[in-house]
Amino acid sequence: MNRIAVTGASGFVGRSLVSRLRRDGFQVLAMTRGKPSDTSCTGLIYCVNYRDASLLARLFTGIDVVIHLAARAHVASEVNSVGTLELYRSANVACLVSIAQAARNACVRRVLFVSSIGVNGSFTKGKPFTEADIPAPSEPYALSKLEAELALAVQLADGPTDWVILRPTLVYGPGCPGNLARLIRLASSSPILPFRALHSRRTMLSLDNFLDALLIAAVHPAVSRRTFVVSDDHDIDVSGILEAFLQGLGRGGWRLLSVPPFLIGLFFQLFGKKILWQKFSGELLVDSSAFQSATGWVPAVCPREGLRLAVSASAAPSDV
Repeated sequence: MNRIAVTGASGFVGRSLVSRLRRDGFQVLAMTRGKPSDTSCTGLIYCVNYRDASLLARLFTGIDVVIHLAARAHVASEVNSVGTLELYRSANVACLVSIAQAARNACVRRVLFVSSIGVNGSFTKGKPFTEADIPAPSEPYALSKLEAELALAVQLADGPTDWVILRPTLVYGPGCPGNLARLIRLASSSPILPFRALHSRRTMLSLDNFLDALLIAAVHPAVSRRTFVVSDDHDIDVSGILEAFLQGLGRGGWRLLSVPPFLIGLFFQLFGKKILWQKFSGELLVDSSAFQSATGWVPAVCPREGLRLAVSASAAPSDV
C-alpha cells in the first residue's frame, strides 16, 4: 500500500504527515478543504469539497489508503447549542460519509479515520480511558466525532474497503495549536507561574509518536475494522508540562511557584473562567496498550522530553 490520500493536509498534523509519507517513499495525494495557509511541507495540494463524493471518487482512483484528518476543530469559546452541533455534524459527519462512499466506489483498500479521545469523555477519575469504554462525549465536537465513527462503520459494512479508527489524545509538537499554544505563550511571557502544586495527570501524544501510529494503522492487518485510543506511554502532570516548557524556552524553573490549587481555582471562577479551569486542572488518562499489543507499536518519545523539544524547536533561549 504505497499510494495514500491525506485529507486535512494543510493542518498541524497533516503537514507533518504528508512530509513524513513522502520522505518514506509513499505516493501522496494531499487534500485540503480551502486555500492552504502553508504548503512548504506538503507541496501540491488539491483544494476540494469533501461533500462531493463523485469528485472524491475520481481523486481516489488508484489510492490504497485514505487517512481522514480533516475536521471542524473544537473551539473552546463556542456555546454548546443545537446550532453549534449542526455545524460540527455538517463538517465532521457529512464529509466523512462522502469520503467513505467515494473510497468504497473507488475500491480503496482502507479508510483510516482520526477521531478524538473526546468520544470517551472529557475527564477521567483515576481509571484511564480505553477503546472498551462506553462513549460519553460531552461537547458538540466530540459528539460529531462519535457519530462519524458510527457512520463510517455503516458506510463500509460491506464491499472491498475496510476501516480503522484512532482516537488520539491531545497531540503536541512544534507549532501545536489550541490550548497548548496558549500555555506555551503563558510560559514564555509570564514572570511567574503559580502552578507547581498542580499535579493532575494528563496522557498526551507526541506528534512523532502519532505519525508512527498513523503509518502503522494505515497498513497493519490486525487493526482492520477496529477502534483504538492512542497516546504516549507515560503520563505527565500539569506542573511537569510547564517545567518542560520553561526548559525548552530557556527560562528558569524558579518561575514555577507553588500556590494551593483551590486558590487558583477561585481566581479563575472570579473572572468567569470556571470551565477553563476545569479543563486546565482536570485529569485525563489514556491507556493505548491495546493498539500496542495489536501492532507492536511502541511510542518512542516520552512526554517531558517531547514537550521540551516541541517548544525549543521554535523558540530562542530567553533569560534565566
